[in-house]
Amino acid sequence: MKQVLILSGKGGTGKTTVAGAFARLAAPCITADCDVDAADLHIILSPEPVERKSFFGGKKAAINPDKCTSCGRCLEVCRFDAVASAPFRISETSCEGCGVCAWNCPAGAISFKEVLSGAWAISPCRFGTFAGARLEPAEENSGKLVALLKTEAVKAAEASGKEFLILDGSPGIGCPVLASLGGVDAVVAVAEPTVSGRHDFLRLAELLRQQKIKGFLLVNKWDLNKEETETLEKVATGLGFGLLGRIPFDTWVVKTLLDRKTLGEDGSSLAADAVERAWNILRTELEK
Repeated sequence: MKQVLILSGKGGTGKTTVAGAFARLAAPCITADCDVDAADLHIILSPEPVERKSFFGGKKAAINPDKCTSCGRCLEVCRFDAVASAPFRISETSCEGCGVCAWNCPAGAISFKEVLSGAWAISPCRFGTFAGARLEPAEENSGKLVALLKTEAVKAAEASGKEFLILDGSPGIGCPVLASLGGVDAVVAVAEPTVSGRHDFLRLAELLRQQKIKGFLLVNKWDLNKEETETLEKVATGLGFGLLGRIPFDTWVVKTLLDRKTLGEDGSSLAADAVERAWNILRTELEK
């Protein structure tokens, strides 16, 4: 099984669109949406409804009013302004789950328990199997949820003998991205031909260098800035990245996504053809 992770230096570069197209071209395969903070790959893959499993990723403090002596120690030690007085209570939205108040309460009136942070599921979809998850509003620990989801996706791929695991990662270089990198065979960096796009790509390239993971560059909407596209490809080549080609600006992409389909699923287009060529190049490289 080969694991392919699609990343981008920021949101909105076309990462999920590429991931969906790769899932169609690699079908039947396992696809996982590792962007649990803003999951959207399910919109175009339309997985079948299944029972979702709960994810408990953090803890929150709560005051038992029957035991509270109103000593105010929790108010003193909380650094997040999560404790209110008269009567003493803790705001769930402000609590960071550090546990300092529970450890310092002389009356033992504060409980520190796991809370529901999100949900995840493994579902059939028209291109194989889809692994998806979503955090509850204002919840954290998305890295832990990504690690859990990726583990389950790998299990599903190994159990079914699938050849490819396509992972749609989070934008940036934060904790969710780090959680999705483990064990991948290749990372496809989707970048836009702008100065800021090149800066975002360089940050991602440095992360892959540190993790010693092979990277490939795919430039989206390259014809909006041909000079910057050439500069971006030159930089990527110098950093050891493989080049998967260029995706042109194509208004057909919008219509395809509004129909909740992947590129190339409803016919050929300039962008769909470019993504298919990119997949063929990547697949050849992975088979070496």
